[in-house]
Amino acid sequence: MDGQGKDPSTIAGFGSSGPWRKRPSTILWVLSLGQLITWGLVYYTFPLFVVPMETELGWSRTEMFGALSAGLLVAGLCSIPVGAWIDRGHARVLMTGGSLLAAILMFAWSQVDSLPMFYVIWLGLGACQSVTLYEPAFAVITRVYGPRFRQAIMVMTFVGGLASTFGIPFAQLLIERIDWRPTLVVLAIINLGVAVLIHALFVPGPKEAAIPIGLPRKSASGKSPLAAAIRVPAFWGLVVAFAGYGLAFSAMSFHLIPLLDERGVATGVVMAIIALIGPMQVVGRVLLMAGQKHITAIQLGAGIYFAFPVSMAMLAAGIHDVYGLILFAIIYGVANGLVTILRGMAVPEFIGPEGYGIVTGALTMPTNVMRAAGPLMGALAWSAFGNYTPVLWGLAAIMLVAAAGFAAAAFLAKRESVPPV
Repeated sequence: MDGQGKDPSTIAGFGSSGPWRKRPSTILWVLSLGQLITWGLVYYTFPLFVVPMETELGWSRTEMFGALSAGLLVAGLCSIPVGAWIDRGHARVLMTGGSLLAAILMFAWSQVDSLPMFYVIWLGLGACQSVTLYEPAFAVITRVYGPRFRQAIMVMTFVGGLASTFGIPFAQLLIERIDWRPTLVVLAIINLGVAVLIHALFVPGPKEAAIPIGLPRKSASGKSPLAAAIRVPAFWGLVVAFAGYGLAFSAMSFHLIPLLDERGVATGVVMAIIALIGPMQVVGRVLLMAGQKHITAIQLGAGIYFAFPVSMAMLAAGIHDVYGLILFAIIYGVANGLVTILRGMAVPEFIGPEGYGIVTGALTMPTNVMRAAGPLMGALAWSAFGNYTPVLWGLAAIMLVAAAGFAAAAFLAKRESVPPV
């Protein structure tokens, strides 16, 4: 409630009694559906196309993962300007344009027969991801929900957590039935629908003013939100924590299928394990929803950054039986589901509430740069060692460094006493 006894979610054009397209709950659920589709079809499906493209076009795995890494690097470099533009109210244009361009580029991918053109396509898809995935969507939701942003982010990540469970089997089924090129045409058409039916219709425009998340930090007067944030020591701890996660997550996302194939795991079991990770993300988020009043951000982060190196060490130790892989999927999936919420909550709780979009973008940039490096570094390390075991031990070590970064951020934020939001 504000000082005059009004619920802030019913002002600034986002009232529950206003036009249904402008209601916070409508915006939240429709944008969450957009996240499910975009993550599932634009981000997670890349590994499924590697083998058929390798067979038809003769490109090496390292060459193709290089294009993916280049695209993710572009996504990282775009994060700060994208956050700033969203803070100014331009989310509708950015997210609609991003989905539209993604549709065009996926159609172009379906026609590709030149490796340089494949790199151009993925540079463009990286830019599309910077304006369509979680960080810009979180920024939109915080503008709509204000101080109730935590619950809204949980709902969005609850739906988005099913992206790999939806996207990977769906694309795999299409590839098996109609081959990889027509599959990309289908995915392009679906992304066109996201652009027109979701982002263009439901993302708020510049006329809808943002609802404040909370009280600004006293020390931030006279400085831009980003300039103030980078002077907060906890910011740099979060950079280490989330950048380390970004590298490990992308390496696992794009190498888990070939890793399990290398160990002789049956294709059906591989698909089942991949499909299990998504629901486990949702399970983690449901548990957090149930216990959110009793779990602090520090406790949440401690659990996450303990689980990640454990799950990677399990794979590095050589597990390949069904029950061991199920246990891995549970631990890794739950932790991966919760870290997305942690990223959405960390800025206002560890740094401060002002300039959410641009500050989140500044944190996202190094995260996405490392995310870009993950697939290529994994491919190069695999080529150097001849198997995935050393790669997995390296990822476990990286996550221990990331855990130290989060611990430092938590300690420094507590010492700085960031005002609650």
